[in-house]
Amino acid sequence: MHISNLRIQNFRNFGEPAFEITLKPFTLILGENNIGKTNLVSAAALLFGQDISVQQRRSLEIDDINLNAVDNFKSQVADASIEYTDIEFPEVTIEATLSEMNEDQHAVVGDWYSNTAFDEAKVTYRFSLRANFDKERWVTLQRKSIAGMTADEAKGLIDFPLREYRHAVYGGGMPANECDTQYLRMLKVELLDALRDANRELSEGRDQCLLFRVLNRDGDLRYSDLAASLREVETAVRSNTTLHTLKQEIERLLAQVSLVTADEDNSIAFNFTAPDATELLKKIGLAYGANPFTVARNGLGRNNLLYVAFVISQIARTEKPDASDDNYVCFRCVGIEEPEAHLHPHLQDHLASNIEQIREQHADGLQLLLTSHSTHLAAKLNLDNTVVISRLNDGSLKPHYILDGIDPQKQKESVRFLSLYLDATKSRLLFARSLILVEGIAEQVIIPELFRQKYSRTLESIGCSVINVNGVAFKHFLIVVGNGLFKKCVVLTDSDTGKATENRADAMKGKYAGHEFIKICVSELTTFELDLIKANKKGKGKKVVLDALTATRPINGKKVKVDFKTKDLDPTVTFAEIEDYKAPFAFNFVTELAKKDANATPPDYIDKGFQFIYPEGNSK
Repeated sequence: MHISNLRIQNFRNFGEPAFEITLKPFTLILGENNIGKTNLVSAAALLFGQDISVQQRRSLEIDDINLNAVDNFKSQVADASIEYTDIEFPEVTIEATLSEMNEDQHAVVGDWYSNTAFDEAKVTYRFSLRANFDKERWVTLQRKSIAGMTADEAKGLIDFPLREYRHAVYGGGMPANECDTQYLRMLKVELLDALRDANRELSEGRDQCLLFRVLNRDGDLRYSDLAASLREVETAVRSNTTLHTLKQEIERLLAQVSLVTADEDNSIAFNFTAPDATELLKKIGLAYGANPFTVARNGLGRNNLLYVAFVISQIARTEKPDASDDNYVCFRCVGIEEPEAHLHPHLQDHLASNIEQIREQHADGLQLLLTSHSTHLAAKLNLDNTVVISRLNDGSLKPHYILDGIDPQKQKESVRFLSLYLDATKSRLLFARSLILVEGIAEQVIIPELFRQKYSRTLESIGCSVINVNGVAFKHFLIVVGNGLFKKCVVLTDSDTGKATENRADAMKGKYAGHEFIKICVSELTTFELDLIKANKKGKGKKVVLDALTATRPINGKKVKVDFKTKDLDPTVTFAEIEDYKAPFAFNFVTELAKKDANATPPDYIDKGFQFIYPEGNSK
């Protein structure tokens, strides 16, 4: 079983209309900060219980309700022209669709089926006003308290009736069909947040640390053998000669200072006070490594992996239903935020290579949801299971699986290419808000600096990444963008005039003409460097080109400087000197451009690309 669909309305950053996402048994969720990756998993946790991660209450705080929904509600209350019956009191609803149940799971969700085929069930969380709340009286009192105020003043003073809200969890999409808590306890959602402290959670001596909660969750009965071992310690204490000598000395001193009565004497004894199993478990810690080290002495990266493995080892346990077992769980969904935390890139690659297999080993009862900012994980994990959440121009959020809309047969070459060559550098395209695709290292190095010079800000500041495709294999990346990735993408490519491939760029430009998210910009001359030199054949740009040329080819560069001292640069002559030194020239060009008072002009086709990717900069 797994949560195949999640629908969220008015919970934290998810407002109206409701946000809806399809989930797979293993899902990697990507997106920029504050896009809602954590809130998505937290929403699922409101439906089902937790017993490994920290327990979450189902009642919400005001910060859990969508800010825009609350603001709109207060505006309606402040507007006396709106009847109280027409005021929308915000409701939070979270609906999970469960699919692919096995026989044992069918027995648990049997009252929550949502279709006649009985192969889907729905569980809905609703946080709303209590049924007998007097809206008319409440609105009247609020409006009386803000009489005579401006709209802005009034909104700041209007209350929100949070204490009048109640939560309910029901099945099958029918509010009257309240879910039995006994069955809800058999479905768990665990959240391992990004700020987890592996050292603290796996060390001994703390009541609420993860290690103790896991050890203690089955009660005392399974540790009766430890209690028996402690009785042996008690016998050893009583027979210890050092303690016996100390006992005699104390008794002798007591005889001198204390009276003996008929009811009391001065005899003493040393007893080992054996703690119960619960207290004993607090003394158990973890050691890790060949030496071994305690977790307190281990590195953060290794401890993070230990933490993840420790939790999954417990939540993925194979259990069979037992009428006498109150702890029986038939399904767990685990959300792991940023599993790459503190990990060296090699460890990130290794984790990515194996974590999908862990889910497959527990296919019936375990669902894994990973949220990440790691290009290594994004590059290594199966693209079929990778979803990107993007923010559209209207502010709404849209999920998109990387390979959605791609025909696995007709476009299998592109699927294979992306699966093999989407390395940690190129996978940045999945994290950016907008993209510039280029052919080689020279464009990758120079274009960000040209943008900075033109707009006095960096590409990173507008969420744009320059992706070097190391050639002209743009079509494979454009298939992803063109099928709903919702990112503006500029391709900066050479015209290859006079070459066998001279029609390639024009054909691509024609294919994507008028596309909302894709713009193909082609160099006027054969290559990027020729256009760059032509755009900077005079003025300050000329100086940058000549200084970069001299740094790249000291002897020939000086000669070119002399030849073109009093006239504009000839792009063909200048390019001939760097044709075999493009990368060094690019790095030297950027070095010169970074100097005080240096300036360069972007070639026209690159400038058009900038205007497409950053239209708001055109008015500056």
